[in-house]
Amino acid sequence: MSKVVGNKLPADLYQRLAGSDLQTHAEKAIVICTVDAGGWPHPAMLSYFEVIAKDDRNIRLAVYGNTTTTNNMRRNGKLSIVIVDERVAYYIKGTVEELAGEMICSPQNAKFNCRVEQVLADEANEEYEPGSYVTSAILYKRRADPMEQKKLLRELVE
Repeated sequence: MSKVVGNKLPADLYQRLAGSDLQTHAEKAIVICTVDAGGWPHPAMLSYFEVIAKDDRNIRLAVYGNTTTTNNMRRNGKLSIVIVDERVAYYIKGTVEELAGEMICSPQNAKFNCRVEQVLADEANEEYEPGSYVTSAILYKRRADPMEQKKLLRELVE
């Protein structure tokens, strides 16, 4: 059951997204959700190297520049970010603004800022599902050059 925890990132979520502990999250995926022109939810996955909290109210994203996800953000300015890991489930709702159509270090990516509007935390209801919790993140195999990923993160926070 999800509960509103505020209009900014709580400290633990901010620390997770601040980019200071990338090795811990290097092979974990972040799900972002937009709404397409037909009104359908449209999920996509990013890595922790493509999402970084500039502060507790602003999250920067590097997203391929010519995708349905990017076009949805450009069209309606809305985004949900889903962070899932062991015993962690957060949903971040925000408004997005494109900061650059191409990034210098990664021209295939557009740079966006998501202004946090609402953060929800989700966990099983102990009354109905005692002892239930999320056991893992969504994982992927990472093949990217760590130096290139660090350049991307530096450019995101500029």
